[in-house]
Amino acid sequence: MKKTTKKLALLLLALTGLASCNKWLEATSSTQVSDATLFSSRSGFQDALCGVYISMGDEAEYGALWTWFVNELSYGPYAQQFSPLFTAIQNHEWSGNYVNPLIARMWQAGYYTMANINKVLYELDAKPEVVSDRIERNLMTGELLALRAYIHFDLMRMFGLAQLQEGDYEKYTVPYVTTYDKEPTPQRTYRETLELLEGDLDTAIELLADDPVRGKASEAWLANANADGFWDARDKRMNYFAAQALKARVLLFRSELDAAAAAAQAVIDEATAAGAYRWIDADAMTKATSNDEIDWTFSSEQLFSLEVTGLQSLTDLYIFNQLGSGSSSILVDKNVVDVSPYNLASIASAEDVRGPALMLKFFGNQYRPYKYYNNSSYYAGYRNRVPMIKISEMYLIIAEVAAEKKDEETLLQALTEVRSHRGIQDPSPVNTDPNFVSPNYWFSGVMMEYVREFQGESVGYYAARRMPRKARAWLNIDNDWLFRITSLTPYPYPTDELSYGRHQDL
Repeated sequence: MKKTTKKLALLLLALTGLASCNKWLEATSSTQVSDATLFSSRSGFQDALCGVYISMGDEAEYGALWTWFVNELSYGPYAQQFSPLFTAIQNHEWSGNYVNPLIARMWQAGYYTMANINKVLYELDAKPEVVSDRIERNLMTGELLALRAYIHFDLMRMFGLAQLQEGDYEKYTVPYVTTYDKEPTPQRTYRETLELLEGDLDTAIELLADDPVRGKASEAWLANANADGFWDARDKRMNYFAAQALKARVLLFRSELDAAAAAAQAVIDEATAAGAYRWIDADAMTKATSNDEIDWTFSSEQLFSLEVTGLQSLTDLYIFNQLGSGSSSILVDKNVVDVSPYNLASIASAEDVRGPALMLKFFGNQYRPYKYYNNSSYYAGYRNRVPMIKISEMYLIIAEVAAEKKDEETLLQALTEVRSHRGIQDPSPVNTDPNFVSPNYWFSGVMMEYVREFQGESVGYYAARRMPRKARAWLNIDNDWLFRITSLTPYPYPTDELSYGRHQDL
C-alpha cells in the first residue's frame, strides 16, 4: 500500500473518452483537466465522483478479478481447462507465478480507488462553497464514505478472516486508509479497523437519509439540484439501501447474528415500501426469443451495481470465446451441475432459471454461464452491469442466521421467497432439496443457494470462505469441488507489503 498511496495521480484527472456513471462523463468531459480546475465547480465534483466508479470497475477490481474471475474461479463449480492460470487459481496456488501477480494487482487496485475516494472527500471538505446545496453535499459525502467502507470490507475478507469469532478481534488486518497523503497507514486490529469502517458506514447512512432512492426527495429539490439528472438511476451508484445492506453484511461478519438478520429484514421492508427493486419475471425470461432481451444479471433486483464499459471485451476473452485449439474458458462443470447444485434429477432444479433452465447453456461438454452476456445489440438497460448488492442477499443472510439458530420456519420462508422468483413451481426447499431433510444438512442447502444465486458476483466466494466449518455434511457433491471450497484460504499480502513490515494474522 505504501507504493500505491505514493502514486496518488487520480484516475479521474484523465477522463477523456470514458463512459460510465449513467454516461455522465461521456456528456461532460471532453478534455483532460487539472486538479485545481476539476474541483472548482459542481460539475467537476460530479465528474470526480464518477471517476471513483470507473476505478472500481477496473479489470483488477470489480470489473473482473474481484467478482467473476479470481474470486469466482477459486471456489465455484468450474471445469478444469487448459489454462495454467485457471488451474492455479482453482488449486489455490496463491504464491505461484501465475496467480501472485494478479493478487498484487487486486490489492493495488483497491487502494488506488481508496486514494481517489479520499482525494474527493478532502476536496469536498476543503471547498464547501463549490457544492453548496446541503442535500447534494451530504449525498456525495455519504456515497464516498460508504464506498470506502465497501472496498475496505472486501479487502479485509479477501486478505484476512471471512468471519470473526470472539478471539479474532485483536488480530491485525489490512490498513484502513482515511487520508489523502503519502504517509503509509499503519495496520490496526480488527476491532480498531471495524470501528473506523462502521463509523464511516453509520455516518454515510445518516448523510444518505435524503437519498432520492427512498422516494422522499422533495419536488423542489428534484427540480433544482437534480435538474441535470445527476441523481437519477440510484441503483447504479452507492445509495441509502446499499449502505444499509452493507451494514447487514458487516454484522454477519462480526457473528452478530440477530442484528445481521434484523438489518437485512429492515432493508427488505423499506426497499420494498419504496419500490427500490422489482423481482424478475422468470417465466418471461424463459420465453424470450433473443438473448438480447433477457435481464441476465437480474438488474431490476439490484440495490447497487457498477456500469463497466469494458465488460464485453473481458467476458469475450474469458467466458464467451470459441474454445479453439488449446484455448480455455470459464465453464461450469457438467459433472458437478448434474448432481449438485443443479441436480437434474430434481424437477425444481430443472425449472430454476439460474441453472440449465436458462442461465447455464450447454457448450461442448460443459455449461457456459450467461450472467455476463454482453454485445452491442444487447438491451442498453441491461448492458455492462456488475451486481454489487441484490435484494436476494438479504434473504440469504436471514436464512443463514436461521440455520445457525435452528429456526426452520424462518429458514424456509427466506429461501422460498427467493426461489419463488426463479421459475421453481414448488419453491419450498423442504419439498425438493435433500439438504433440508435434517438440520445437520441445512448449511449445505444454504451454501448451494449462495452458489446458484450469486454466480460471478463474489457473494458466494465470501460465503464459501465463511461457511465450510458449518457445512461439512455435504450431500451429493463432487469431491474435487468439495475440496476446493473447504481448502479455500485468504490471499497472501503482496511481497512489497510484507517488506514494509506488514504482517498477516490468520
